[in-house]
Amino acid sequence: MITVQRDSMYVLLICLVLVGLGLVMVYSSSSVLANVSFGDSGFFLKKQSIRVFIGLVLMFAFSRLPLHWWARFSRPIMLVSLLSLLLVLAWGHGAAQRWLSIPAWGGLVFQPAEFAKLALVLYLADVLVRKRDELHDFSRGFIPRLLVVGFALVLIVLQPDLGTAIALGVIALIMLWVGGMRLPHLAGAGVLALLVIGLSLLHSKYQMRRLLSFIDPESDPPGAYQLSQSLYGLGNGGFFGVGLGNSMQKEQYLPEPHTDFVFSVIGEEMGLVGTLAVLGLFAAFAFYGLRIGARAGDTYGFLVAVGITAMISTYALLNIGVVIGVLPTTGLPLPFVSYGGSSLMGNMAGVGILLGVARTVPGHQEGLVRWQ
Repeated sequence: MITVQRDSMYVLLICLVLVGLGLVMVYSSSSVLANVSFGDSGFFLKKQSIRVFIGLVLMFAFSRLPLHWWARFSRPIMLVSLLSLLLVLAWGHGAAQRWLSIPAWGGLVFQPAEFAKLALVLYLADVLVRKRDELHDFSRGFIPRLLVVGFALVLIVLQPDLGTAIALGVIALIMLWVGGMRLPHLAGAGVLALLVIGLSLLHSKYQMRRLLSFIDPESDPPGAYQLSQSLYGLGNGGFFGVGLGNSMQKEQYLPEPHTDFVFSVIGEEMGLVGTLAVLGLFAAFAFYGLRIGARAGDTYGFLVAVGITAMISTYALLNIGVVIGVLPTTGLPLPFVSYGGSSLMGNMAGVGILLGVARTVPGHQEGLVRWQ
């Protein structure tokens, strides 16, 4: 069907536009920091460009793989993901032990939690189809799913990375609900998740400080500094912005402006028009991603499409919510736009799988011929 082909074309186009915008904004927001730290204003742009190329290769390759391949190997993929999360607790490095280095691959550094989100989507889609007759059963249908998801989330919380754990929890709940799990069971899981979040806050002074600085900025001025600078940048941008490259916040006022708070720099340089355009792109991505799922050839394709769309949309909403001050700081990147290799490549790989789902829609190949 021509409509199906258009949906996949729109998803691809939106992804490429956001990635292109990301390259522009990574350079614009990081040029001062890169020049001060490395003597090269294009340092971060060059690294991100390489990651974009790898992401494009992954996206194309994954879009060509048969969808049943992902169902067949979803459990081994999930197992490898859980093992990588365990390894990062033992040998991880970075400020919060979130990165894992592989010396055999030239010291490649990646963030296992970013790939766990895609592994979780593939696993849940497969198990919700295979166990569909047991989904309403608490002991056989719900508890095994809860244990797998809960184990992954606990490993991420221990890094500690509460923001990513919350995002993955939201994605899992959406998939379990769409997949047919009973609402009382999901409500119980939500209450349990809130208890885990509470315990994590009590045992992490860093996370508690973030929450308190959000609730009462005056109680912790250093903790609220990043948010105040983000809001200042958004306000300074006005309606049309101050122009590309003219942000004041990137002049080492806003910490790490090219990562979690790149949306603030977009608002300052492109104004309200630019931020609304970015929101519109993510809304359009969600619409066409869900429509691909609704027209998928089977239930597995439907759940994969819903999961990948929810994965990217949830991260976008949480990141933007933090930047505009309606959510506490979570440390989550803006999909396709923020600087970072694991997030970018994981999301582009997910888009590739989503495009693969579109190829399973009945009549897609006939529609492709007519479209050409």
